[in-house]
Amino acid sequence: MAYQVTFFGKATGQETGAAAMDHVLDAMLESGPPLLGESLGPPPLQLGEWSGPETEAVQSFKLATATEDMKPAADYLLLEIHVGMRSIAETVIAADPDNDHGVWGSDLLALVTLSGDRPDWPLVQRIWKTLEDLWRIMPWDEMSGFDIAAETPWPLQGNTQA
Repeated sequence: MAYQVTFFGKATGQETGAAAMDHVLDAMLESGPPLLGESLGPPPLQLGEWSGPETEAVQSFKLATATEDMKPAADYLLLEIHVGMRSIAETVIAADPDNDHGVWGSDLLALVTLSGDRPDWPLVQRIWKTLEDLWRIMPWDEMSGFDIAAETPWPLQGNTQA
C-alpha cells in the first residue's frame, strides 16, 4: 500500500516542473547525506497528445537517501512537482473545497509517495523542510487532511502507515 503527502504551495516564478524540481534538489544536495535518484521526467504523452505547457508543468524523481557505500538507506520514494494554477486546480478544490485553509491560488503542488517495507522517513522530512524553506507550503494527506502539520511529530519516525 502506498502513502502520499501532498504539499500545496505558492511558488510564483516557477515556469516548469523541471525548474521547480531543480530548486528542490539543489537545496537538498547542499546539506545532508547524498541522494540516489532517477529522473522520471514529465508523464509520458498519450496517443494524440503533444508536448506543451501541460507536460512541462510536471516533473518527477525517484529518490532515496544514500548510505556511505552509495546504496539506498531505505526504499525509494517518488517526488512529483506540478506547477501552474490551471494544472493543479482540481486537486486544490478537492482538498479544500471552501478554501478554509487558504490553498486556493496555489501554483505549486508537490507529491511525496512512499511504498515498500522500509519508507525513507528522514528523506520525507528533508523534502518537507526544503519545501518550507523555498516556498510557502501547506501539507495535506488523506488521513489527517490539513491537520497533518500539527499531528506530525518531528523527527518523522514512521508514525504514518505506509
